[in-house]
Amino acid sequence: MRSVIYEGIHDIQVKDLPVPQANTQDIVVRVMRNGICGSDLHAYNLGGDEIGILKGSQIGHEFVGVVTEVGQSVQGIETGDHVFVNPSLAKGSTSQLAMAGGLSQYNLIQNARLDWNVFKLPSTLSFDRAVVTEPYAVGIHGKNLLNPRAGQKFVIFGAGPVGLASASGLLEQGISDVAVVDIDQQRLAFAKKLGAQVINVQSEDLHTALIRLFGTGHGLMDDDRIGADAYIDCVGLPEYMTDFINWGKFGAKFVVVALGATPVTYKPQFLAMNELSFLGSAIYTAADIKEAIHNITNLDNHFPEIVSAHYPLEQTQAAFERANTDKEAVKVVIDVND
Repeated sequence: MRSVIYEGIHDIQVKDLPVPQANTQDIVVRVMRNGICGSDLHAYNLGGDEIGILKGSQIGHEFVGVVTEVGQSVQGIETGDHVFVNPSLAKGSTSQLAMAGGLSQYNLIQNARLDWNVFKLPSTLSFDRAVVTEPYAVGIHGKNLLNPRAGQKFVIFGAGPVGLASASGLLEQGISDVAVVDIDQQRLAFAKKLGAQVINVQSEDLHTALIRLFGTGHGLMDDDRIGADAYIDCVGLPEYMTDFINWGKFGAKFVVVALGATPVTYKPQFLAMNELSFLGSAIYTAADIKEAIHNITNLDNHFPEIVSAHYPLEQTQAAFERANTDKEAVKVVIDVND
């Protein structure tokens, strides 16, 4: 089989490897589609050690495919099943998430268990739509940590795949007051297509725009603050956190999804006085994955249209360059087998 191997900064190679064979607890998946993720690009540009992508490893973790072999002890999964695989549990350890092997034509899934690390897809669902399940689940997990309810107002920072996923997840569950903040007009246009309200902070003051959309709320000292109930950060800019401390109304929440690396400084007194909350969001649960799959099967849902380009496996290097440099390409996908 052919497999993409990470060899270092700007060095990924397609090599021949043996086709894996399933042990009694495992399955083998013929991978059909794999999306390129921001963490893949981090390794490509800056090195992979700090995010768990090691030299010489098989990479790719946003993948869907068809089961070709099932171990004798595996229950509920059959050859021919169309599946999404939770990459954080594909190789027995969450530390292997980014090296889950989604850019290999055949992938061994260890200790396969239905609705734990393997999730069935409808056979009628195209792989072109299903390939967005992983980033969709990331965004859905971020919003689900907030236990969102109808009537609440949400601000999402970032119109990349995960920010758009959070927005879509909220809108699909019937929450209409969702604003997406970004500087890219094309991506904001897509957010608007999903049904979100949009703010381009290159052309509009953020504070003014949020007051316009959501009105004011109040702090403990009865000072006017932004009327939004919750914020989901899919960008990682420190100013969005400090703005939340300065502007968030009493009881507001802020979910950190983005892997920002810059330290953030704020006065804890305002966090305490207004009972503000910071929540970290990592990967997803089985419930988040099932919600993502359910949403994708709704053909009126535009979120899967984030896929901007397809490349064959042998052109993975070119695909990485496209994802790395073309800001209009929201999600680049490798057709691993076709």
